[in-house]
Amino acid sequence: MKVVIFTNGEYKNKAFYQEYLEEVNADYLVCADGGANHARDLNLKPDIIIGDMDSITAETMTFFESIEFETYPSKKDQTDTELAITHAIKIGADKVIILGGLGSRMDHSLGNIYLLKRFLDAGIEAEMVNENNHIRLIGKTTEFNFPIGTIISLLPIGGEVEGLTITGFEYPITEGQMTIDKPYGISNVTNENTQCITFKKGMLLMVIPED
Repeated sequence: MKVVIFTNGEYKNKAFYQEYLEEVNADYLVCADGGANHARDLNLKPDIIIGDMDSITAETMTFFESIEFETYPSKKDQTDTELAITHAIKIGADKVIILGGLGSRMDHSLGNIYLLKRFLDAGIEAEMVNENNHIRLIGKTTEFNFPIGTIISLLPIGGEVEGLTITGFEYPITEGQMTIDKPYGISNVTNENTQCITFKKGMLLMVIPED
């Protein structure tokens, strides 16, 4: 099941999200609190709205009165986005796309990126998308089929990455080590139709910039 999560973040280019969501063709839509405002703006009907309801507008709540609401107290240990992620995992998602998770608040952006590990641990393919970036975490050997010429950055996250080998890139790596103070994986470029990323220890943050 392909699930899209709307968070209450930045959505600067409405046309981008309309086109992207049409291409994605999700099976299930979760709104984390104020994310419902943006879903409404895009004429989308969520399957469920989850959170403490402190950022969804009264107009949006009325508009979606027939939709299922899962309401939590404002004083809680989980963010609304984390609650939405928990729900996506619970209903058996095998692919999840998070929208609105990136913005000018670096603390919020980083916190949401860290939450991608929840999906990694559950064996669920997940990525965070906005107008300028596609972001995912890689925790094991993974093969991709990005078009030749795609710019891809690979960065260590959560510790050192050891035994790193990547093929299908303009700058291949063989049995390399990547550390937080030597992030040499920025702005590599695919030069083959298939790319393979393997490593023996660690976790990688993959960023595909669109600008």
